Amino acid sequence: QSHTHTHLPGIYLPNQSINMSLQPSSHLATIMESYGITFAAAAGFSNDEKAKPWEYDDFIPVTKSGKQKSPNTIRNELQRYIDQCKADRTNTQTGIIDLMGVSSSSFRKFMNPKSYKNQWSAVQNSTYWAAAKLLEEVKYEKEQAKKSAKSNSAKRKATAGAASLVGDDTTKRARTEGAPLKKTKAAMKLEAANLVLRICAVEGVPYDHPVYDTCPQVVTKIKNFLQRDGMTKKLLLDALGGINSGSMNTFLSGKKQDQCGNVTYKQAFLFFEKLRLLEGQTKSNARLKNEYEHPGGFSLVKQRPCSYVVRAFYGF
Repeated sequence: QSHTHTHLPGIYLPNQSINMSLQPSSHLATIMESYGITFAAAAGFSNDEKAKPWEYDDFIPVTKSGKQKSPNTIRNELQRYIDQCKADRTNTQTGIIDLMGVSSSSFRKFMNPKSYKNQWSAVQNSTYWAAAKLLEEVKYEKEQAKKSAKSNSAKRKATAGAASLVGDDTTKRARTEGAPLKKTKAAMKLEAANLVLRICAVEGVPYDHPVYDTCPQVVTKIKNFLQRDGMTKKLLLDALGGINSGSMNTFLSGKKQDQCGNVTYKQAFLFFEKLRLLEGQTKSNARLKNEYEHPGGFSLVKQRPCSYVVRAFYGF
């Protein structure tokens, strides 16, 4: 995908020029059989969730002073994050590339500062934006984890204090005996595979169902879903009808609706619509707004630039 470089006042952006069945593929079915899992029909989107800054189409990574982060800054922050993940053994460089939804060649070019005579030319590389969003999300999750840890610590102190006042150590014993056991990787993969089967078995979402999520909204859902315990990209690809990884990576790195013609768009929307019904979630305000403004759903055909000229010439 080609980009051209535009320089707004202090802002560098890349300019933009949008019959399968949503059932597990035979490969996925084989995996399920190996786990001894069978289809189970189950069945009602999430409550109003406030969009995070990096989820907006016009998101721009900025410093504390309000200036756009340079490609060099993003590159250094991304490298530190990769090194930290390797040290903690929480992820690998390949895993992070998949998480960003960019190709290895784009990643390597971006990470090599010698690839660009002018560092700002690197904003044309999709890795710049994907990394900026990932780093912003990681920063947010760390802040949320700190808040949660403080809250849990306060609760533990309050519980311990109450128990000591009455001389009752039952609370401590219950807390120790009732502590959840750490799940193994195999168990988490099994649960993830079972979840995919249950989602695919949900009825009431026909293939011709209009698509009421924008491409960025579907991208967010895909990335969040892949963060679930035991979930893998391969498992999701098979659940979406066996689409290839290249199609999904291209979709994940798209901007606005420029990937509306990508097979991943509709397949993923139908999949997450089934997930919404399975979990009994109501439609968000964003979803209701989309349905009101686009009663027939979003277009699944990418608009060619020349078509605007033709339509303007003939007046339709």
